[in-house]
Amino acid sequence: MSSTKLTWIPISDVTRHSTLGLGAAALAASLWGFGGIFAALTFASGMVVAFYRLWLGAVLFVILTYAIGQRLRWSTFKVTWLGGIFLAGDMIMFYSAVRLTSIVDVTVIGAFQPALVLFVAPRMFGERVGRWDVLWVIVAMSGVSIAVLGPGATGHHRALGDLLAIGALVSFSAYWLVSKRARGRTDAMEYTAGVTIMAAVATGVIVLAFHQTLGRVHPVDWIWIALLALVPGSGHLLMNWAHRFVDASVSSAVSCLAPLVAAVVAIPFLGQSLSELQVIGVLVGLTGIAVVAARHRQPTTPTAE
Repeated sequence: MSSTKLTWIPISDVTRHSTLGLGAAALAASLWGFGGIFAALTFASGMVVAFYRLWLGAVLFVILTYAIGQRLRWSTFKVTWLGGIFLAGDMIMFYSAVRLTSIVDVTVIGAFQPALVLFVAPRMFGERVGRWDVLWVIVAMSGVSIAVLGPGATGHHRALGDLLAIGALVSFSAYWLVSKRARGRTDAMEYTAGVTIMAAVATGVIVLAFHQTLGRVHPVDWIWIALLALVPGSGHLLMNWAHRFVDASVSSAVSCLAPLVAAVVAIPFLGQSLSELQVIGVLVGLTGIAVVAARHRQPTTPTAE
């Protein structure tokens, strides 16, 4: 007859981890804000950019994993294969959408990710989502839309690009939820390395299926591809760590920081400027995110291990 030993985590430790998790999620979302900007500055196709970005990221995370004394096992890939497929789909469709339609369309469509997660998280993880949580998530999403749209959408629009942006939204939301569940079974670094490897393999298969030419990469593209692997790639590691301590519905609301950061980063990188209306949108979005985060800083019931 076996006995189960219960280890109760002190409330102070739970609060600390919750705060650190929210901070990690906020930093991750901020780093993701650079993703669309870097991708828009490349000349290669979205599929080729995704291929090289994922393989470069896979190499970097494998090196980091072994450098800190961890190992990748076959069991790692049993946990990460599904997330890898969704991550590959997200990156291929997102990078391709940026090429085919306006960055405004892609960003606004992507801003609906918290709504999808908010709908699924209570059923999938038993998270409690109150009416005020829903209200403040809507405020955050509205702020994002205002900040991105500004005085009005400009640039080219193509139905295929918008459809790819919707596909990226669904795929990224699925990756988010799968990663949240998988983090209960594996370490953040191990999971991030494994999921990036699986995404790189999946992207390679898709590249072969669509007969993409991998050699046609402009020299300057390598700079942006490397930055995509380092900056938004680090965001994935941080968010995967945060998944252990932050509800999916809360971290997805915090992810609204990404398009807000993108709107600001576009000023030096793309030569764009923010109108007064866009500044208001940024402030509204930040307010919604801050309130959601503040409402969920209280410690939860100590868990047994």
